[in-house]
Amino acid sequence: MAQIADAAAVEGNVRDLAKTTLENVRTRLLAIHKDPGFVASFRFLLRISLSASATIDRHSLGEPAIDLDANPSPLDLALALCQYVNDNRESAEYAAIAQKAAVDAISSWTSQNTQQLSLTADQDHALEVWRRASTGAGFCEVARLFFGNFVARYLNYFIGREAASCLATTEDRNRLARRLELHVDAISHHAFETTKITESFAAGWFNRHAREGMPSDREVSGFLSHAIGKLREEIIREELSQ
Repeated sequence: MAQIADAAAVEGNVRDLAKTTLENVRTRLLAIHKDPGFVASFRFLLRISLSASATIDRHSLGEPAIDLDANPSPLDLALALCQYVNDNRESAEYAAIAQKAAVDAISSWTSQNTQQLSLTADQDHALEVWRRASTGAGFCEVARLFFGNFVARYLNYFIGREAASCLATTEDRNRLARRLELHVDAISHHAFETTKITESFAAGWFNRHAREGMPSDREVSGFLSHAIGKLREEIIREELSQ
């Protein structure tokens, strides 16, 4: 905490604080793939993707049921996601961050794919927007959006929480936030780019385990463990390069 207080006043200490933040986040990611709220956020995104498939019986996917034929808006999907995560969480901290990262993924995917659809298509219909996510190639992009946003949000959350606990005034916290902004943006960008290395694995995993329906809990856990492990490796590499 003293390091954060120093960073608010001394520009040179911001770099050290960024390295400390990376180390703390890396440690906390060690078991995140087992956290129920994190898993629920990921499974909801997977369920949306599978619900857009033309070959899967949606009734076989279980709860929560996602009816893309009803053309839910991104807000509708986000609200259903939040309810599902709240019903399946243990750590409020992890659940809140994972939930927001999944909402970010829903928003980004909708925006990107609405723009890409042909002008002659029903570009506002949720089923068309999510159709490409029902393939391995599409799903791996959804997964990358989720992981990248989760790490970026957690970095900012961690710094904000620690700063609030040791800096007395809003002015001090805002000054620290401004000085850390470039460092956190760079780290967050690196984390987002890092998730690209999981894309081929995500596509292969989806094609093996999810093409015909919802994967088992064990299969989902194995995927999340691998993906988070790759993220931790890259965070260690980034930490050492600072």
